[in-house]
Amino acid sequence: MRHGRAVFAVHRALIACAAAAVLSSTPAVAQAWLPPQGEAWFSLGYGNVFSDRHYFGNDAHPGDQVQIDYGHIRAQSVGMQLGYGLTDRLALSVGIPFVVSKYEGENAHNPFNRNRVEGFRFLDDGQYHGMFQDYTINLRYQALRGPLAVAPFAAAVIPSHSYEYWAHSAAGRDLHEYLLGLSFGGRLDRILPGSYVEATYSYAFVERVLGVHHDRSDILVEIGYFVTPSLSVRGIGTGNYTHGGLVFYNSDLLRQAPLEIRQHHDQLAHSSGISLGGGLSYVLTGSTEIYAAYMRQVQGRSGHKIAYSLSFGVGWSFSPQQIIRRYFPDRRVGAAETP
Repeated sequence: MRHGRAVFAVHRALIACAAAAVLSSTPAVAQAWLPPQGEAWFSLGYGNVFSDRHYFGNDAHPGDQVQIDYGHIRAQSVGMQLGYGLTDRLALSVGIPFVVSKYEGENAHNPFNRNRVEGFRFLDDGQYHGMFQDYTINLRYQALRGPLAVAPFAAAVIPSHSYEYWAHSAAGRDLHEYLLGLSFGGRLDRILPGSYVEATYSYAFVERVLGVHHDRSDILVEIGYFVTPSLSVRGIGTGNYTHGGLVFYNSDLLRQAPLEIRQHHDQLAHSSGISLGGGLSYVLTGSTEIYAAYMRQVQGRSGHKIAYSLSFGVGWSFSPQQIIRRYFPDRRVGAAETP
C-alpha cells in the first residue's frame, strides 16, 4: 500500500497548491484518498498570479475569448491549511490565504467617485494591498478506498472579514458559499505502472447579490505519474462555470449600467474559464514533501485572464497524539512501574 499512501501525500499538498495557483476562494480540490484516523496534516503554500488581459466581448462576440488590455494585476498569496482524520473515513480541514495584490493601469474601478459609495476603500492605486481572504472549511467522507477511491464532501467558504470587492486588485469576492461535491481517483497501473487519475466536481451555492442567482460549478482533473517512489509529476486542468449571473457584453454597456450594478459586477458576472498546467512533488521524508505547479488560463468569459500562475510550498503530516506523548509523557505510567 506504499503507492496508495504516496498518492495521498501528493494530494494533501495539492490542496494548498491549487488554492494558491488560482487564488480562488473555492478551489476544486482533488482529494479522493483520505488520511487514517488520528493523522493530521499542515500545508503552507505560496502563489503568484499575473493577469494581463480582461475577457470582455462585443455585440458580435459577447464575451467569448475576446481579450482587452484594461491593466495588469499581480496577486501574491500565502495559503495555510490544517486537516485531521477524525475517523478512517472522515476528515476535516480548515484553510485561509493571505493575499497581497496590486493593479497597474488607467482603468481603476471608480477612482473619482469612491466617496459616493459607503464603506468603499480605493485599492487600484498602483500599490500593494494585503489582507486575509476567506476561510474554507471542508468535511470529506471516504465512501470507497483502494485502487478506486470515492470521497463526497461538503464545504463552506466564509469571508474572514468584510473586505472591499470592487477593485481589480480585490482579494476576493466577499461572498458566503456552500459547496457539495465528489472526488474520485483510480490507479492506472494496468496502463502505466505508477500512474493515476483523479477528478473533483463541486457545485457552489453562492450568496445572492441584488437578488441575482449566480451559483457556480468547479471541476479539477489530474493525471499523475510516479517517476520514483518519492518523485511524481502531473498534468492539471481546472474549469469553472457560473450558473446565472449577468452577461456584460462590452465595457461601454458596463459603464452605462447603474452604480449598484457596476459596484457588484465582479460578483455577478456570468463567467467561465479553463486553465491548464502541470506540477511535481517530491517526498523529502515519510511525512514531509515539497511541491510546485504552473498554470495558464486558455479559455474564458468575463473577468480577469490569468496569464500565468506559479505556486510552490511544503506539506507535513503528523500524529498529534504522538507529539503529545513525546513532550508530555504520562507520569502515572512511570509511577506505576516503580517498585
